[in-house]
Amino acid sequence: MSRSAPALVPLFRSDQQLRILGVLFAGAEDELSIGELAERADVAQATASREVARLEEHGLVVSRTIGRNRLVRPNWSLPWALELRSILMQTVGVVGRLGEAISGVGGVDSAFVFGSWAARYRGEPGPYPKDVDVVVVGGAELRSIRQACRKVERNLHVEINPIVIDRAIWDSRTPEPFIAQIKEQPLVPILLEHDRDS
Repeated sequence: MSRSAPALVPLFRSDQQLRILGVLFAGAEDELSIGELAERADVAQATASREVARLEEHGLVVSRTIGRNRLVRPNWSLPWALELRSILMQTVGVVGRLGEAISGVGGVDSAFVFGSWAARYRGEPGPYPKDVDVVVVGGAELRSIRQACRKVERNLHVEINPIVIDRAIWDSRTPEPFIAQIKEQPLVPILLEHDRDS
C-alpha cells in the first residue's frame, strides 16, 4: 500500500520513494542490490524494484545487471545531486547515520529516534524539528553515546539529544512516566550493525 509524501520532506512522491532515495544518496555504499535497498529502506522488494524503475526513468538513479542481481546507485552526474544528498542526509539520512555511529558503542541493545523528528518522519504534520531526540536502550555510557553522535551532528548540522535507559527499566510493565510518554509517541527504530547481521 503506497502512502503519500511524508510531512518531513513533502516534495517527494511517496514515503517509500523518499526512503529509497535516502538510502541511496545518503548511504555510504556505492551501489546496492534491490534486495539490500528494500531491506535498508524498509519497503517491500517489489516496491523497491518499482520505485527504482521510476527513479531510473527520470534519471535520478542508474542500475546495471550482473547475473540475476540488479545493482542500483545514485546518479551523481545530476547537477543538483549533492544538494539532493544534503537534503536527504539531513532528513531520512539521519537514522542511517545514527545507526552507523551508535553501532560502534558497547552496551547498546536497541535505539530509537523519538519526539518531533520521529513524528515528522511518521507523517505527522508540524514545523521542521530543530533537533533529534534519541533513546538508547541498554548499558551504554551516555558519554560514549554523545561522543558517537558528535560526528553525525557535525556532518548533518543537526543537534542530537541522546538519553540512555537501562533495558530492565525500558521493559518494565509499569514504566516511569517519562518512559511511558516516550513509548506513546512515534518511535523510529535505528538499525544497528548487529541487527543487520542477524
